[in-house]
Amino acid sequence: MTPSGNTQNRGQQIQQELRDAGSCQAMGTGVGAVGTASALLLGATCPICVVSRSWAESLIMKLTLTGLLLASTATIAFAQEKSVRPGVNDSFRDPDPRAFTERFEIESREVFAKRKDILEAIKLKQTDVVADVGAGTGLFTRLFASNLGPEGRVIAVDIAQKFLDHIEVTCREQGLRNVETLLCRDDSTELPPESVDVAFICDTYHHFEFPQKTMTSLLKALKPGGRVVVIDFKRIEGESTEWTMSHVRAGQEVFESEILQSGFIKTDEVKDLLKENYMVVFERAKQEPAAADDSAPAVRDRGRGMGAGRGPGAGRGMGPDAAMRVDQDVFHYLLERHELIRREVKNLDNGVETITESDDAAVAVKVQEHVAAMHERVKTGRGLRFWDDLFVAVFRNHDKIRMVVENTEHGVKVTETSDDAYTVKLIQAHAVVVSMFVKRGFDEAHENHPVPAVDSAPAPASATPPVVDPNLLFPIIEGYGGVVAVADAVEPPRAGIKLVLDVTSEAKKPEEINKGLDRAARLLNLYGTAGLKASDISVTIVLHGEATKSVLSDEAWESRMQMKHNPNLPLIRLLQKAGVEVMVCGQALSYRKIERSEVGSDIQVAAAALTVLLNRQADGFACVQVP
Repeated sequence: MTPSGNTQNRGQQIQQELRDAGSCQAMGTGVGAVGTASALLLGATCPICVVSRSWAESLIMKLTLTGLLLASTATIAFAQEKSVRPGVNDSFRDPDPRAFTERFEIESREVFAKRKDILEAIKLKQTDVVADVGAGTGLFTRLFASNLGPEGRVIAVDIAQKFLDHIEVTCREQGLRNVETLLCRDDSTELPPESVDVAFICDTYHHFEFPQKTMTSLLKALKPGGRVVVIDFKRIEGESTEWTMSHVRAGQEVFESEILQSGFIKTDEVKDLLKENYMVVFERAKQEPAAADDSAPAVRDRGRGMGAGRGPGAGRGMGPDAAMRVDQDVFHYLLERHELIRREVKNLDNGVETITESDDAAVAVKVQEHVAAMHERVKTGRGLRFWDDLFVAVFRNHDKIRMVVENTEHGVKVTETSDDAYTVKLIQAHAVVVSMFVKRGFDEAHENHPVPAVDSAPAPASATPPVVDPNLLFPIIEGYGGVVAVADAVEPPRAGIKLVLDVTSEAKKPEEINKGLDRAARLLNLYGTAGLKASDISVTIVLHGEATKSVLSDEAWESRMQMKHNPNLPLIRLLQKAGVEVMVCGQALSYRKIERSEVGSDIQVAAAALTVLLNRQADGFACVQVP
């Protein structure tokens, strides 16, 4: 039977796409031969050998008979996979993130304009672990992170270190603490086995040089039932742009075929949402066990994983090892049950002594397990919270720390000491933060904690961190401005109060909170103890004079104060979340030569502190000065 011209042309088109996709081996055995034979059975003539339909039927039979041989040699073929388009990622090896942001994050780009619709279509769960594969500038990384719950997290995966650095900076600026970055290889995502609920590949699949290896590594990284969402350009002859036809190596049919061959199941296709792109959902079979894969990181102790270090290379590379994942699971277990844990802290002249216990036997055992694991990590300098500056600083000084662990009936007693004055300051600050974990659970665990100033002295032995005082209450502003309940008190808090705080002084030390901001937190917590809500009162804060510096962004704070992270910003965000207006005097900014770009995000700049005070008092606000 002689095929028609249209059928023959379609056969040639399929063959060309298979060759372009790196799947056809010139009529040899393997995927290329199967694809060619399938095309011939549809009535096409092989453009290479010009053979007939009967040849295709014969070939299919031969391939069936040799199926076992092909299966036994699949690993060899897989290992020998060649790049389908060498050099396709050369322009991404050393990118300029700002330039790419201007290209990628604009309304004229369809996936940017439809980003919220895409997010809604994916239907993420609050606890999902999402891998943004080919994260680029972090557009979807940040979008996912801001829409997950306290236990959810995003892993930004990319081959370009500069993109990952850019993502870390932008996430920090937006207060997103549930993002990790992972530097991958050309042929592997480098994600640990069964670590991901949802993988997202947007306008990136056509950049995979080794699609079979990459997708197989991703298959192993998915949890059973995990999903892969693929968005890529429609490549249709006569419809797609010239750029798409030359840049994207194959169409949707070929890409889907490659993904299915890697072991995925197609479960959905979201139509009518995008015009220039298609959106397809694949799934890992729930019953399929995660087999070993040489292209993905093995589960073994590598000494350092995603939790190691900070700065260039931190949080990247081979992913967390098995021991780290166990430690993380125990840590999360304790955070979930933080209300069942009690803690005592006593500062020593050369360190700190802590007792952490629980009356719940299972929790007490986990406390002991966690502390034992941390003891080993201190010995080797292998940190767990790679993105938390305080914890990174502690582990950088691990060789200066002496740690004695004693199990008690209900938990553990730990004594940490050092002969180095600054290290003493670090471990005392660490003890305060751990107490905050016990107090607030996951809410505190998602915070980044500032490092004490190098020249600051250790706290005296008599000093006890106020956060561990069991009498302090934080009903509205957690962790700041603690108050005590006073029974049968006269002049109790009442609803309807309107107050403007005139704040003019700065904290005595750069690592301390501004007194005026703390006063506002105490006020809200005081009203909370009376059963009132933050919305029952109106509070405005205006900072000027020496207090002006309290509104600096983290970057400006580090530049001007030689200390990472403005300690006031987390409290300012909590106050704003509770409905407090926080303003800074524009005249004070000008007088102190502080650029508007140096002010923390979402902090309002007023014409002058004087106008704020006058306007608010005219509106019936009481004015309280905090000198």
